[in-house]
Amino acid sequence: MKKLLLVFISFVGFIDSAFSASQYPNVTGSVLLQVEADRVLSSTTQGVSPNNTYFYSEPKMSINLNRNWSVKTEWRLQQNNVLTTRDQERPERYRTFFSQDRGVGFSQSALLIEQLKANYQNEDMEFSIGKFDPTFGTAHNKGKRIGVFTSQFTEDYNLREKIGASLTALLESSKFTINSFVNDTTALSKSALNNRGKATSSKSIAGNGGIFSSYSMSLEGHDPFGIKNWNYNIGYRNLGVGNMPQTARESAYVLGSEYLFKAGDSTYLIPFVEIVKIKNFTGTSGRNATYTTVAGIVRYSSWTASISQLKRDITTVNGVGSNGRHMQVSAGYKFTDNFTIDVSRSSVREDGNKGSLFGVMMSYMYKF
Repeated sequence: MKKLLLVFISFVGFIDSAFSASQYPNVTGSVLLQVEADRVLSSTTQGVSPNNTYFYSEPKMSINLNRNWSVKTEWRLQQNNVLTTRDQERPERYRTFFSQDRGVGFSQSALLIEQLKANYQNEDMEFSIGKFDPTFGTAHNKGKRIGVFTSQFTEDYNLREKIGASLTALLESSKFTINSFVNDTTALSKSALNNRGKATSSKSIAGNGGIFSSYSMSLEGHDPFGIKNWNYNIGYRNLGVGNMPQTARESAYVLGSEYLFKAGDSTYLIPFVEIVKIKNFTGTSGRNATYTTVAGIVRYSSWTASISQLKRDITTVNGVGSNGRHMQVSAGYKFTDNFTIDVSRSSVREDGNKGSLFGVMMSYMYKF
């Protein structure tokens, strides 16, 4: 795995030096490197492995053909057993918090293509076609740095690995996006190193309802009604599903808001909230879900501190559901523009079980 990363970074360096950003074609991008280590401090669940460590990488590259046209790609190097996307029965993405499937090592690491798309952009609009991640919600964005664990819970409703097209209107202080897509069941859905196999279109899961039978819409912006430093996001999605018993189209709404309050020369207070309501989650009729994330973030110079709470309520269907609360306290420091470290202590209640975690996340961002 280390050799693969070294080869990739060397290749990026060669491309970056071969094509100057002042002429076309050129190459721009970034590589996110993360190492997470966490320990279960307490748990009412029996047989939980106490320690867990995994490596995550997110390389992004844009081959810019001219001022408007480019080919964009994003990869993920992750553990196959950490983040799932194809399980209709269990919609929760991360499964390793209080499970036996924890440990130190990278034996399940897989390299997968997250996005591969042709992109056109000018001053007024942006258009993409290919494999991409449609817009819906922002709490899963790692750049927000809401501790170690919160973004992993909100990954549950992140739309990922779709085939289709996206059109964005770039307005003065906002952007409106329409996405039309279907789940990726092509050869691009496989992975290298540890092959997770090709996704199947015959599985009755939301997004498998046929070509362009699913869509989402989002509006993201800042400073509405002249209120400075207020950011918001509003979204809706509707996903098709195959004609199988006990299935129905999935639909969902998201509403998010955050405000940047300046409390001093280098001190900022950021209240953040995001609420998501989902009907027929994963395409299973009657499985409804509500996610509520509330956080308070303080930034002082290079320091970051936050407290957050996430409530996850998923209706029980066929004996499977999930109801819980996640409370987290975090602190972080940015050593340079590219290297950060975050530590978090989290208390989790899930389906009658209780536990607590302590985690450390080290992140490095290489830009070119």
